[in-house]
Amino acid sequence: MNQERYTSYENMLNLIKQEKIYPVYLFYGKENYLKEDILKKFKKRLIDPAYRELNYKAFYGEKLSVNEVINDLETLPLMSKHKLVVIKEAEKISKNDEAKLVDYFNRKRLKNNFSTLIIIYKDSNPNKELIKAIKRVGIEANFSITDKAKLTLWIKSKFKQSNKKITQEALFYLQSIVSSDLGRLFNEIEKIDIYTKDQKIIEKEDVMITIGGSEAVNIFKVLDSIGDKDMKNAIDGLVKLNQGNLHHLSIFAMIYRQIKLILQTKLLLTNGFNFKEIEKKLRLPYFVVGKIIKQSEKYTFKEICKSYELLNIADLEFKDSRKEPKIILEELVMNIIKYSNK
Repeated sequence: MNQERYTSYENMLNLIKQEKIYPVYLFYGKENYLKEDILKKFKKRLIDPAYRELNYKAFYGEKLSVNEVINDLETLPLMSKHKLVVIKEAEKISKNDEAKLVDYFNRKRLKNNFSTLIIIYKDSNPNKELIKAIKRVGIEANFSITDKAKLTLWIKSKFKQSNKKITQEALFYLQSIVSSDLGRLFNEIEKIDIYTKDQKIIEKEDVMITIGGSEAVNIFKVLDSIGDKDMKNAIDGLVKLNQGNLHHLSIFAMIYRQIKLILQTKLLLTNGFNFKEIEKKLRLPYFVVGKIIKQSEKYTFKEICKSYELLNIADLEFKDSRKEPKIILEELVMNIIKYSNK
């Protein structure tokens, strides 16, 4: 297989930079933000903004007319060297029209150098016949980021565009709060960029204040306070969280995760694992691992078992719904720390 016939987001960027433009592109995969991002780059690269209405045409799968698409592809651009035709929501194309497209790609060499067709699948993947037909004359691109390292590189590259660097700790909290939703990540990166103005280094506090405000700051303070058996700061932070918009089950899930991390770390330490080995097992950055190791040393296995018992009780109380969630959470945190301080 020619490597250029099957590519990724990163390779697609390189192809555009190298001005390697193919007549047909097939976009699919779960990361819709990346598809739209590449589409914008194609518009910028191929179409003069002054004549965009004349040389850019978007069709939608559900209302597709294959004959109209083909007509557009084979009609010369107006006042421009190039034209761009896009089929969005291609998963809604009828089987009959899909077969017509496959037949068209199989019959035509598509050697004109003035038109480009981009077919975008939003919610599903194309069938094998369409992929095979498009690869004869164009590019198949799967827009999915499954590799955490690639996601990290992508985030860093976004900050680099503003001549900024993000610390490892800030990067960890950004991914913890936003997860891997690229659309939301892009929006949050823009907010952080604006908030930090001319600041060149993005710190953890910048991320937490910009994205989650006081709620994001408080949830991590509560978790650290539970791990450190600091009753006052844990309850003070929890009261502030309960006054905000963070859902009680999200708070509960984070507390559960903290206790689980403490148990996992304590088991690994007991079995003779060193810092590097624990870091690899937990798949967490070194600064988080260091903190969890210190916290695990403050809890006995008996205290951790009791914490799990208290978590199960709280879970049942949430389902019972006779007690206010904020009261359940405050009692849970209080009892975990109170029992372990006996």
